[in-house]
Order: sequence, then structure tokens, then C-alpha cells
Amino acid sequence: MSVSSGVDPVTFEILSHRLHQITLEMGTTLERVGGTVNTTQMHDYMAALYLPNGDVLSAGESMARHAACAGFAVKRIIERFGKEGGIFPDDIFLLNDPYLAAIHQSDIYMVSPIHYRDRLMGWSATFVHVMDIGAMSPGGNSPGATEICHEGLRIPGLKLVEKGAVRQDVFDTLINMTRQPVMVGLDLKCEIAANNVAKARMREMFDQYGPELITSVSSEMIRYSESILKRRIREIPDGVWTDSGAIQTDETWNVVLALRKTGDRLVFDFTGTDQQAKRGINLPYHATFGTCFEAVLTTLGYDLPRNHGACGPIEVIAPEGTVVNVRYPGPVSLNTTSGMKTVQYLSSSVLMQMLATSEKWRREVMALSLGFRLARHAGVNQYRRYYVSTLLDLSGAGATSTRDGMNTGGYLTAHNVEWIESNFPLFYLFRRHIKDGGGAGEFVGGSGAEAALALHDAPEGRIKVIAFGVAGLRNSGQGIFGGYPAAPSLLVLLEESKVRDFIESRKYPKDLAELGGQPRLLPYCEFDLKADGVLYIRSASGGGYGDPLERDPRLVAEDFSNGLISKETAEEVYGVILDANGLAPNLAATQNLRLRLRQERSEGVG
Repeated sequence: MSVSSGVDPVTFEILSHRLHQITLEMGTTLERVGGTVNTTQMHDYMAALYLPNGDVLSAGESMARHAACAGFAVKRIIERFGKEGGIFPDDIFLLNDPYLAAIHQSDIYMVSPIHYRDRLMGWSATFVHVMDIGAMSPGGNSPGATEICHEGLRIPGLKLVEKGAVRQDVFDTLINMTRQPVMVGLDLKCEIAANNVAKARMREMFDQYGPELITSVSSEMIRYSESILKRRIREIPDGVWTDSGAIQTDETWNVVLALRKTGDRLVFDFTGTDQQAKRGINLPYHATFGTCFEAVLTTLGYDLPRNHGACGPIEVIAPEGTVVNVRYPGPVSLNTTSGMKTVQYLSSSVLMQMLATSEKWRREVMALSLGFRLARHAGVNQYRRYYVSTLLDLSGAGATSTRDGMNTGGYLTAHNVEWIESNFPLFYLFRRHIKDGGGAGEFVGGSGAEAALALHDAPEGRIKVIAFGVAGLRNSGQGIFGGYPAAPSLLVLLEESKVRDFIESRKYPKDLAELGGQPRLLPYCEFDLKADGVLYIRSASGGGYGDPLERDPRLVAEDFSNGLISKETAEEVYGVILDANGLAPNLAATQNLRLRLRQERSEGVG
């Protein structure tokens, strides 16, 4: 690699990787000190280092969008406390205001100055999605919220730790305004611990190498990422690429995006996106910017140090008062799994279209997902303790230009069945891969999971469930270059079912139809899951890549044998005739069927 700052390449590699390792140790600290499911199982957190002015120095393996937003948080803390001389060694500040830096109130950012011999050398920052934030709905995702004031505590910046001492009155005030003070307190403590680890490790580096060398390496890391990224952008032909996405329930909100590439500049323009909603799907500007930042890093910058250098080539245009740049008092609590997933898909989609115009970069193209459904659940568990937690399941990954997508590869992660059943008043009727879930193609999208759950040993005979995520039938994996879309992700409530009869007879249903009852496709809503109810969750599957009629017939037979596709799909979509046992394709019959299907296509039949 080329280093231009006077730091020799070996020293640069060692110290830049050591900074990266500090962020990884911060993440490990969050997991080990924290005890909540969001942190330990879902890994819904961020840990990063920043320059003295708030620019991203190292985002580690954290969610890059949150690392960008935490940079905004650092700058807000500097503005709020720096002018009054209120930033001291070993302080830790807290902020969760979505209009300033956070994405929604459930994401609590903690930022801490890193001093060396009383000189401000940088910042560390973390975020954890806390278990509850005092909003109108348990857990903080509030479908009924029509303004920000319905969505819980909103803190523009306060000092939680002053010169190394926790301000206990502030700490107690925060946790007392939530439904789960013990768990939220644990979330806050793990963030304090992670920031303390960052300070200790950075001071060790300053002692060993001196602040001047670390400052030079930090500057070079950012320069290196930006220079390589700009060079890669210049390799791709100039152009404009567009896409759109919709979130659909009782209303429809459209998000549109045009990517303009000129030289080494990328302009993401969301002009034409719908006005902000009275539902909490809206994104603040910094969240939209952070999501585009993440999309660039994961496509063109996947192997680069994750830092502020990726901001250099990027401009984001997001008109104020729209779904992608909310204005007060618009609600935001549902946004991370709705508006943000839509922007995440669109920003990556236009980048994929751009990469497809380059011979060099075409291999990096893959089918993408437009989000999924998930649920929050809360109530009194079998141990007669109040709880709030999350239900989601493993998603399938999109196919690429060279291989199939991974089955149940996951988003964040899903909880194992035994853990859920031992901690909450729920049990699983079934959990399995979705048959015909993955998008068909020459390379097929990965299958997601589907599951059905019912109450078990619930002292109050019911629990509260909140349905959220990207609503509508155009979510899940989207096909590319002739590939088919995946089955949509769904939440369904089956009411007045025969589930208790199955339980008493010690039988398990193979599908929902056996349970009878009244199915209801769930929009954004809250409801009670009762003794006769069943909650069905179908996660997202991956989209397909390329024409299904080009898929190797032997792979189609293998998919059928593994229960991933039906015989009807094998014939009607892939044009493959299986032998009597379904173990191998009849190649002659398959060739004839595919010829007929292609002929019908050319004639516009079907």
C-alpha cells in the first residue's frame, strides 16, 4: 500500500489494525457486561472511535450507519458542552434525540472524550438499542405514535459520568422512566464500560508510541480510505441510476432515489420521495446519510478501513419534511426496520446497477432485500416477571453473479427456540425453511425461515405483541437480471384457532390451515396474543439472479430433495422434469420443456 504521511507502511499497518482491534474489544465489552437479548444475541449495538472534531476514525465491525450517526452525536456534544468548557477527562455524555444524531429514541448513544495528559485526542462512542424507552408501546416501537412526543425519552445531550463518577441522580431518572429499569440500567452500564475500555487502550497507545505518531496514523487511515474509494469510483463509467420502494399498510409511502456518478463523486438524490408520515417510519437526515455511507462501504469499500474517508465522495440530497428527512414533530420509532430498510435497499440497488456497467466490478453484483416483518412482545412471563423482547427469524440471502444465496443467513441474529421457550410464555408449533421462499434464478435466493408460535404458561392468559418492519407485499428479496423476487415477509395472527386441541392431544400442525380460525394479515399495530391465538412469522428470503431456465437441472433436483422448492415450481418456473423419485432430473424431458417455455415467452404467452 502507499502511505504519504511519513509513517512507514509497517508501522501504519500495525497501528491502524490496533485501532481496529480497540473497537472490537469495545464490542466484546458491550456483550459481556450487557445482559439483554438486544446486545448479547442480536448484536444490535455499535462501537467506534472518532477524531477530536467528531469525524469517524474506526468503525470496526459495527453497523456503519450508526457509526456515521454517532459522528453527528459527537459533534452535537462538542457544540453543547465545548463552548462552556464542560468537557473533562473521563466524562461520558448521553444522547438519543433523533433530530440531532440518533436514529430513534431506543438507540442511546454514549460518547466519551479521550484525553492524554489533559489534551483532547479523540472520542469513543457506543450505542445500544435499549429494551424500553418509556414510549407508548413496550419496547419503544410504537405503531400508534403520530408525533415524537409519543415515542419516549428524547435527550439532546447530558453528562451521565462526570470526571469518572456516575451521576447517580441522572442514572436513576433515566431508568425509572422505562418499563424495564433493571435491563435498561444494564444497557447503560455496558456502554459506560465499553467507553472506559476505549479510553484505557488509547492511552496505552499514546504512552507507547506518542500522540504525534497516532495522530499521523489516524489522518493517514482516512486519507487512504478516501483515495482508494475515489479511485474505484473513477473506474466506473459516469451515469444515472434510479429505483423506488414502497411501504404499504393502511397508507402507502414511496421512496425514490437517483444516483448520479460523475468522476469520483456519488450523489444520492431522494427528490420526489413522499412527504413525512404520521406513522413512525420516518428517517432523520443523518440516518439517511449514514445508510448511504454504509451502502458505499459494503459495495465499493468492503475491504477498506471504515472511517470518514468514505464520506469524502458522497453527497446526499434528502428534501426536508419527507420520509427521508423528517421535520419536528414527525414520529420515528418504527424507522430502523421500515424507512431505513427501504433506503438501505435503494442505496445499494442503485450502486449495484452502477457496478453492473463495469466489467471489473460486475462480479460484485447481488440480489438485495427490501426488508422484512418482525414483532415485539411484552407481558408477564412464566416466572411472573414483566419482560419486553423481540421476535424475528433468520432471513435468506440474495443470490450473486456466481453462487446461490445462503439459506437462513440471518439479519442481526435470531434467538434459538429453547431460549425463547425457557424465558417467555411461548412455544413453537413449527419452525422451518420456507418452501418456494427463495427467488428463482440461474442462482437461487436463499430460503428464509417460517415459524408459528402460541402461548404457553402465560399467567395473565395473554401478552402484548407489536407488529412492525417493512409492511406490504413488495418486501423481502428482489430479483435481478431475470431473477425472481422472493416470497414476501409476513406477520399473520390466527384468532379463534384450534391450537389448544392440538396441544391437549400432543399433536403438532404441519401448517396453519390445520388450525382453523380466522387469519389476519398484520399491518403496523398492537394486539393481544391470547390462548386461542397463533402468531405466524415468515421472514425474508433472498432474491434470484439470472434466468431460472438457465439453472443446472441437477441443482433444481437437489433443491427439491432438500424441501426448498415444490415439484410444481421445478416444472413451471425452472422447466425441470424430475424422475419418479424426485432425486434426479429427466434431462431429455427437461430440454423439451425448456424449449417450449422459451417459445411461449417469445410469443408473449402466460
